[in-house]
Amino acid sequence: MNPQPTHPGAKPDADARHQRDPQLVIFHVGDLACALDIATTQEIKGQLEIVEVPGTARNVRGIANLRGQVITVIDLRRVFDIPPKPIDSESRIVVVRDEGAVIGLLADSVEDIVIANAEDLEPPPANISGVPGEFFDSVYKRSEDLVCVLSIKHILRRE
Repeated sequence: MNPQPTHPGAKPDADARHQRDPQLVIFHVGDLACALDIATTQEIKGQLEIVEVPGTARNVRGIANLRGQVITVIDLRRVFDIPPKPIDSESRIVVVRDEGAVIGLLADSVEDIVIANAEDLEPPPANISGVPGEFFDSVYKRSEDLVCVLSIKHILRRE
């Protein structure tokens, strides 16, 4: 039995492919374009006060209060060994969920949310702009550049 199109004129194969095409939140860390699947992203926050906590892991920028919930904020520049940059008006915290934990990832800026064509996703190379490929699940090829899709598990395991 063939599945029926969901709307007139739709092809079943196109509908099935669209379900596999991930929505990606694209953001920047230094010169690196990065992304996360929107399914793991809770929200994107601008100006949250980050309080440094002595004795934490090197990659932890501090903690922040997200509507009464204290979250750990990881500085992706530190994770990727990119020179530090002060937090400014473009800086954003990408709030993600991982196995029940809510974590903030500090990015330099957020670009957009896109639906990526699954055919444009490839396994990551061993190294991308000096950052080990283990931090990425895949690479999304756009016409103008490559976007590194982060592996949350590897980012958090680094802590």
